[in-house]
Order: sequence, then structure tokens, then C-alpha cells
Amino acid sequence: MANVSIASNSSVYSGVISDEVPRLQRDISRLREQISSGKRINRPSDDPSSFATAERMKTLGNQLARREESIASARTFVDRTQQELDGLADLFTKAREDGVRAADDTRSADDRAAIANELRSIKGEVVDRMNSTQDGEYIFAGNRTDTQPFGADGSANDAAPINGSLDALDGDRTRPIGKNQDLTVNVDGKALAQYDTAAGGDPETITGALDNLINAVDPKDNTGSDPDIRPALGEVEDALDHVISKGSEAGTIGRRLSTAQEQVEAASLEANERRSDAEDTDLATAISELQQRQTQLQAAFQ
Repeated sequence: MANVSIASNSSVYSGVISDEVPRLQRDISRLREQISSGKRINRPSDDPSSFATAERMKTLGNQLARREESIASARTFVDRTQQELDGLADLFTKAREDGVRAADDTRSADDRAAIANELRSIKGEVVDRMNSTQDGEYIFAGNRTDTQPFGADGSANDAAPINGSLDALDGDRTRPIGKNQDLTVNVDGKALAQYDTAAGGDPETITGALDNLINAVDPKDNTGSDPDIRPALGEVEDALDHVISKGSEAGTIGRRLSTAQEQVEAASLEANERRSDAEDTDLATAISELQQRQTQLQAAFQ
């Protein structure tokens, strides 16, 4: 009777061990993989729900990374735009100062001729800045960024596809800054070159204002009585105000990009945290469990 009981117990115990050992071995293998990879979820079967969450966060993180790259690229473009507009404002400020000097009744013809040459040099610098590039693209060419927007005289480029028309330079450059949200990141060439005068009437161009001041100052163009420089000087002041206003627009674009970048960075951080919560392993817990399973396996074999 005792022999039957011992045999029976041995059979039951063997069955328990045969089930327990493979389970412990699987647990040990799983825990080792988690510790090695640093991830609690390495395949869908580990935890289907958490795996799906991690994959969604991974996809979202990739989308946000591309958006952040786009915003960073746009920010570089806008910063360069701001730099060139600030430079243009400095040049028009210098032109206004030259115009004020030339308007002084004590200036001789030679003085005015020298000032006119200074103004011509300033106009050349203005045109150079209006044709500025960033990474090989013309900043003030609208969406025709592969074509020089302005000729040497400051008018719209006569060559195709611009064909001498400022309307060809009024295209927008847009960049995605949020979900279903785009932002115009350029100051187009037409908006920069053309402005409304304080006196009203047809729009003028900023280079045209410089031309008028040069013509008013240059004694070669003003034989006889001293010219009245004040009207041309007023046009340059209007052009300066216009350039400053364009600089303010670029500053506003830059601030919006900064805000968008902060929002994308915050969203990326949240996505990464949620992904980490879903798939990462707690190393301390995994190591502790591994030690427990190894101890249990050793006991089962004994």
C-alpha cells in the first residue's frame, strides 16, 4: 500500500516538474532578452496592446522628426532673410543721411557729385542684397528660387521666367509647422521691391527711390539753380520705412517658427515617453525576476 502511494506521488511530482522546467526556461530566456535589449516588448506576441502603442508612438515620432527638420531649415532661411533686410535698412538709413548732407545749401557741386557717387555705391549694395542666396536659393525670388530675381538696375530680371515682371516674384514659400498647418516663410521679391508712397498714387520701387535721390543730388543732372532734394529724400524715407516693415514681418515669421519648434519638441518628448512606457523594461525588476527564476529552476532540477 505504501509502495503504491510512493509511486503515485512520484508520478505526480514528475508531471509537475516536466511542466515547471520548460516554463522557467522560457521565462529565463525572455528576461535575458529583455535585459540585453533594454526592452520589455521585442515582438507583438510579448504584449500585443503595448506593442501596438509603441509602434504608433514610433510612427508619430518619425513624423515629428521630419517636421522638426523642416522647421529648422525654414528657420535658417528666415534668419538669413532677417539679416538681409536689416542690412537693407542700414543702407537706406545711410542713403537718407547722404541725402540730408546733400540738401545742405553750403554744399558745392563737387560735394554733391561725391555724395551722388556714394549713393550709387549704396544702390549697388542694395541690389546685391536683393539678390542674396541661402543654400543656393535666391531669398527674394518668390517661389522661383533658382532664378536671380533682380537686374543690375534693381528692376525685375528681364530673363525668363521672370521676364521683367515683379508679379513673377510674388510667390510664397510655405513649410508645414503643425498638423494641417502651413506657414509662409518668405518675403517675396515684389513685396520687398515695391511700396506705396506716403503721398499716395502708384506704387514706387525702393531702387527707384534711390535713383531719384541720385538724380536730384548729382550736379550733372541739375544745371543752373540748386535742386530741391527734399521730394526725393522723402521717397527714400518712405522706402526705408517699407524695408523696416518687411524686417518686422520676417521677425514675426521667425517667432512663429520658434513657437512651432517648441511645440514639436514637446510633442516628440511626449511620444518618446509613451513609447518608452509601452516597450522599455525596468532593468532592476527584470534582473531580480531573472535571479528568482534561476533559483526556482535550480530547485526544480534538485
